[in-house]
Amino acid sequence: MLMGGQTFLVSVGVLLAVIFQVSGRCPESCSCERQRGRKTVICDKGGITEIPTNNMDTDTQIFLVTAPPSNPNYLTIGRIFLDFTALEEVYIMHSYVPAIGHSSFWPGTNLRVLSLSHNNISQLHDFDFNGLTNLEVLDLSDNVISATPSAPFRFLSNLTTLSLARNQLKRLVPRIFYMLKKLERLDLSSNPLGDIDPENLKDLRPLKSLSLANCQLSRLHSLIYQHLPNLEELDLRDNFFNYFAPEEFRHLKKLRMLYLDGNEMSVIVDKAFNGHYFDYLGLSRNQIVSLDACAFCNASIKSLNISRNQFASLKSNILKEVTFSLQVLDIGFNNVAVNTVASVIQPLHRLRRLSLSGLALTTLPPQIFLTNRDLRVLDLSQNELSTLDPEILRPLSKLEELNLSGNLFLGLQPQLLDQFTNMTRLSNVPLHSNPWTCEQCHILPTLKWLNSSLGNRKVCRRDQSCFTCVHPERLAFREVRSLRVSEVPPCGGPKSQSRIFNSGSQIGIIIAVTFLVILLLVIITFILIYKRRGAVYYTHEEERNDNYLYGATLVGDINGGHKDEKSLRFIATLDKIEESSDDYPSKSKNRIT
Repeated sequence: MLMGGQTFLVSVGVLLAVIFQVSGRCPESCSCERQRGRKTVICDKGGITEIPTNNMDTDTQIFLVTAPPSNPNYLTIGRIFLDFTALEEVYIMHSYVPAIGHSSFWPGTNLRVLSLSHNNISQLHDFDFNGLTNLEVLDLSDNVISATPSAPFRFLSNLTTLSLARNQLKRLVPRIFYMLKKLERLDLSSNPLGDIDPENLKDLRPLKSLSLANCQLSRLHSLIYQHLPNLEELDLRDNFFNYFAPEEFRHLKKLRMLYLDGNEMSVIVDKAFNGHYFDYLGLSRNQIVSLDACAFCNASIKSLNISRNQFASLKSNILKEVTFSLQVLDIGFNNVAVNTVASVIQPLHRLRRLSLSGLALTTLPPQIFLTNRDLRVLDLSQNELSTLDPEILRPLSKLEELNLSGNLFLGLQPQLLDQFTNMTRLSNVPLHSNPWTCEQCHILPTLKWLNSSLGNRKVCRRDQSCFTCVHPERLAFREVRSLRVSEVPPCGGPKSQSRIFNSGSQIGIIIAVTFLVILLLVIITFILIYKRRGAVYYTHEEERNDNYLYGATLVGDINGGHKDEKSLRFIATLDKIEESSDDYPSKSKNRIT
């Protein structure tokens, strides 16, 4: 009886072990866990040459295979998922997969997400996606796909997102997107397409987002816009567009995001965006020198980026049409004067974010932000500011971030630090990449402020390193907040004097030269006055000797010879000089003044 009981227990134990092994298998060098309640297998160490489905549970729901660059995988797929009907998401990336294969993910009835990005797939075939009728997301980016059949995605009737970015497609075959009746997002960026036939996009009426960035395009046929009436986001960055006609995008009634950055436009014509309501309009990195007076007429723009162009000036009223809608503006890295900048931004009283980065600003007008009281983020980075008037910031009581990185600050003046403290919403002040001089006359106020909990929180955030000393050499690369006051040397070292001289030498030279010029002018003036008055120096001599005479000799005729000289005598008085000679009677001369 006892023996029978032991046999029963052993049998149960073996059965439980088998059940546990079957339900808890995990491939070697992989990890198995649950993510959001779903059984997940992750193989991310690299170096595998076979997908380890033989050691996986068939009820796996998420399967991820990837590899670090130093230890890549070399995999093929084939029909290895026949028993894995529970799979919902499959990621096979960075594995040099050369092809997808006929019905490789069959039956795939529950598969919703499939990513085969960063592989070596060169072609798509008719039955690569057979059975994936419920697939919603397909990522084929970063492969070498150069050829596809017509309608390669015809089995994907529920697909909503497709990425073919960064492949080698030179043309789109006719009806390539046939049967994608629910596709909302399509990414074709970084393919050398050159041109797009409107017929290739005629099956994409539901499309909401289209990326054609970096596709070597110089034009788009207007029929393309007509085929995409539901488009909300259009990305045309980094192409060769040099002109957009007035109302170019008039057929895209629902367009909200338009990226035209990195093209070759030199001007934005009147009514280019007539009738549109943009959440974002990107015009950066072009060659724009001017905006026509009505470029933004009858348009609404929340966020506008015109940075990195070739503006020499901006008309003060150029953004008046979007005054009541504009909340974010970036005009950085243009060659515009600070007074021009001030005149442009002052009417924009609803601005929340403003970038004036890279404008070579050395100073700011005192009331430049007087009407921008709702600013939350102000970017003054990459300029030439060495000081900042606290009064400039006083109207910005709602400011949350002030970026002063990449300027010429040696230290911060106490008044500015007090202003930072008084700005209760200010929580982020990037100060890195300045030539911080960790000497007493420059850094002590900043150091004391940083050592306060308030100053430390505003500057030294977790998501960025605190700023470091640049000078003197023995403190270089030390975080300013780590310094002890006793470590900070006094100003006056040779390098410090050199920097002080360099910063003030031009002003000193100008003052010295100006002083010398004034002194020289004064000396010359006195000499001239002395010479002019020399002739009448004795004009008051009549008070002492009315008969005082002095003589002069008239010599040299017009030929430079000599003749008998007659003695001339002059009588100098206040009102006249009388001359007499033996030959001529005395006569009056005009007054010398």
